[in-house]
Amino acid sequence: MNLFKPRRQLIVNREVQYDVLMYVGLFVTGIFIVQIFAAWILVNELEEKAYAGGFGSMTIAEFISRYKVVFLINEMIAVTVCLIVGFYLTNRITSRIVGPLYNIRRILRRASYTEDANVAEIKLREDDYFQDLAKDLNVALQKKTK
Repeated sequence: MNLFKPRRQLIVNREVQYDVLMYVGLFVTGIFIVQIFAAWILVNELEEKAYAGGFGSMTIAEFISRYKVVFLINEMIAVTVCLIVGFYLTNRITSRIVGPLYNIRRILRRASYTEDANVAEIKLREDDYFQDLAKDLNVALQKKTK
């Protein structure tokens, strides 16, 4: 007996999954690009200082021990900024998913518990996902009340 059935389609809901995958891809790519940019800025500054003779007769071990913390702090700041931006974007896109589902569940629960003929219509924001689902459920709720 097979416990897990393999999914027949990789993309089930294009509208939602494409946007989520796009934001996750942009987020990961953004982290890498910002890290590379931060490292490039630091290395460029160190290179200019080296050409000016700012390091004197410093050995490689002394150089690494002196500047590794600066490099790590530089990278940490870049990653932290990316994580904050990523959290903001993830929160925005998930609110466009979770908000409509919560609204739909609330109205369906109210409709199932009341015998009132005036069932509230499911209304979503313009940029929310699941607009077609809300329309279909509104039609079904109107048929239920008739």
